[in-house]
Amino acid sequence: MEGSAEWASRGLSPCPASIPQPGKVRVIDLEEDVQLTAALKRHFPHPTTRKYQADLANRLYELLSDGNRDVVVEAPTGLGKTAAVYAAVAKYAEENNLRVLWLTRTASQVKHVSLETGMLPLYGRKLLCLHEVIAQIDQRRFNAACRATRYAHRCPYWPGKPRAVGRPMTVSELKDVGRRTLTCPYEVLTISMPTARGLVATHRQLGFLGWLLAKWRWSKERTILVLDEAQHVVSEALSMVKDSISLRTLKRAAREARKYGFNEISSELERAANHYESLLPGDGEAEVDDVLPSYTELREAGFEIQELKLRENLAPASHVLTVADFKASLGGSRPLLVREGRSLRLEAMADPKEVLEAVYDKWRATVTMSATVSAELLERLVGREMTLLRAGWPFGDNLSAAVVKGLTTKFEKRDEKLYSDAAWLLKLVAGRRSLIFLPSHEVLEEVLKRADAEVLAEKQGMTQEEVDAIARAFEVDSKALVSVFNGRLAEGIDLSAELVLLIGVPFAAPTPRREKLLRRLKELLGDEDSARLHGLVLPAVYSAVQAAGRAIRGPEDNALVLLVDDRYRRLLPLLPR
Repeated sequence: MEGSAEWASRGLSPCPASIPQPGKVRVIDLEEDVQLTAALKRHFPHPTTRKYQADLANRLYELLSDGNRDVVVEAPTGLGKTAAVYAAVAKYAEENNLRVLWLTRTASQVKHVSLETGMLPLYGRKLLCLHEVIAQIDQRRFNAACRATRYAHRCPYWPGKPRAVGRPMTVSELKDVGRRTLTCPYEVLTISMPTARGLVATHRQLGFLGWLLAKWRWSKERTILVLDEAQHVVSEALSMVKDSISLRTLKRAAREARKYGFNEISSELERAANHYESLLPGDGEAEVDDVLPSYTELREAGFEIQELKLRENLAPASHVLTVADFKASLGGSRPLLVREGRSLRLEAMADPKEVLEAVYDKWRATVTMSATVSAELLERLVGREMTLLRAGWPFGDNLSAAVVKGLTTKFEKRDEKLYSDAAWLLKLVAGRRSLIFLPSHEVLEEVLKRADAEVLAEKQGMTQEEVDAIARAFEVDSKALVSVFNGRLAEGIDLSAELVLLIGVPFAAPTPRREKLLRRLKELLGDEDSARLHGLVLPAVYSAVQAAGRAIRGPEDNALVLLVDDRYRRLLPLLPR
C-alpha cells in the first residue's frame, strides 16, 4: 500500500478485514449458479440471469407458494434484485388472482422498476402537475392548494378527458399527453389503476393506502407488498418522527393569519414561535409543551384563508393549514424541539413498533428488499416470522476491505490530532479517483481547513442541482470527492471509484430522542444490549455500508474500502458478507 512507512509513523496501520454476518431468524443462503425454473422464465424480463438471481427468484416463489407471509431479501446493488423478485411475485400473483404493489424510495426508481417490469407507475400529483402556479407550491402545502383549486374550477386541466394508458409511461410522456388533451396527467394514471395487475409507487404512498386501494378497487388481503429500499422505511420508523414543522413556517402562518383578519390566532402563533426560540440557545433537542392554537381554530381559519386567496386570484396555499396538519399529528402529545445551527423545528413523535406494524399489517404477503435492514429487528417489532434470503457478493474479488487502526472519531476524542490525521489521509488520496466519507459536516469543514488539497466536497444545504453537478464533475475528473455519512452523496447515487475511505463510524449523536428510542427498544426487545445493537450500532454500520456501496455499481468496477476507525474491528461481524 502506498505510503506504508508514513502510515506507521502516524500510528495508523491497515489490517485485513473479514466480513461475516450471523443471523437469528430463519436464513437461506442463495447459490450462485442455478437455473431459473421454466415456470418463472415468462415473467423474468431478461434473456439471461446473473449470479444468485435465478436462485433468488426460485426460492422466493417456493416460499410464497408454501405460505410464507414475510420474506426479507438481502442482496447488494448490482445483483438484479428487481428482475428476480418480480419474476417470483408475478408468477405467484398470477396463480392466485393477486396483485402486486411495489413501493420504492424515489420517482426515478419508480420509473426504473416500471420500465423493467411493465407495471403501472403511480407518480405523485405534484410531479405531474401542469398548472403554472400550483405546480410551484412546496410539497407540504401542495395537496390542499391543488384540491381547493380543483373544487373552485380554477384548473384548466382538471379533470379533462382522461383515458387509460396501455403501457408504462414516464413523467414527461404523461405530461405531454396532458398538454395535448388538456387533461390532468394524474387523472390519466388514476383512471388506469383499476385494471392494473401491478403498481409501482414511492414509499410516500404508505400514508395514503386507503385512497390508493379505493382507486385500485382492490384490498390488502389480495395484494403482495414489495418494499424496495426498505432500509429507508425502517430508518424513518426508528427516527420516531411522524411529522415536523419549522419555526419559520410558524412565523409565516402568523403573518398570513394577521393579513386575513385572524388576529388572535396570529398573536398565539407569534407567542409560540418566540417561546420556542428562547428554549434552545444552542444545537440540541428538548421535549416541550404544546402552546400552539387548537386544531379546530387553525383548520377553520386555514380553509377560510384558502377561499379568500382564490377570490384574490392567488394560489390557495395556506401556512395556517400546514400548522393545523402538524397539530393533528401531535394528537395531544408533546412536541420535540430541535435546533441545528440556525434551523429550529418542532417534531411530532411516533412509536416505531406501531409504525412498522401498520406498514406490514393485513397484506397477503410481503417482500422486504435491502442490503442493509435487520430481519431480526423486523421480526421482533412486527411480531411475525421473517425468512431471510441472503445473496453473496456477485462481483468476485473486485471489492476488498481493510481496517485502519490508530484513529477514532468518538465525540470526546475529536481533537487536533484527529483532524490532522484525517487531513493527511485526504491529501494522500486527493489525486486518485476516491471517495472519502466523514461523520459530520463539522468534521468535514475542520479537515478541509487542514488538508490544503484540491478536492470536490459536499456542502450542507446543497440543492439537487448542485448535488448533480458534483456527481458529474466526479465522473470526468480524477479529484477525490469528500462527503458525509447519510449525506446527499452517500446513497442513491452512482459514484464509481477505485478507493473509498470511511473515516469514523457514523454513530448518531447522543440526544433525548436517541435515548427515548433506546428505552423503547429495550422494552420491546427485552434487554439493553439488543436495544443498543438495533437502535445505535446497526444503523451506523448500515450507513457505512451504504456509503461504501457507492463505489461498486456493477461487475466492471473495482475498489478498495478502508475502514478508518479502531471501532470497526469490533463491528466486522455485523458487516454484510
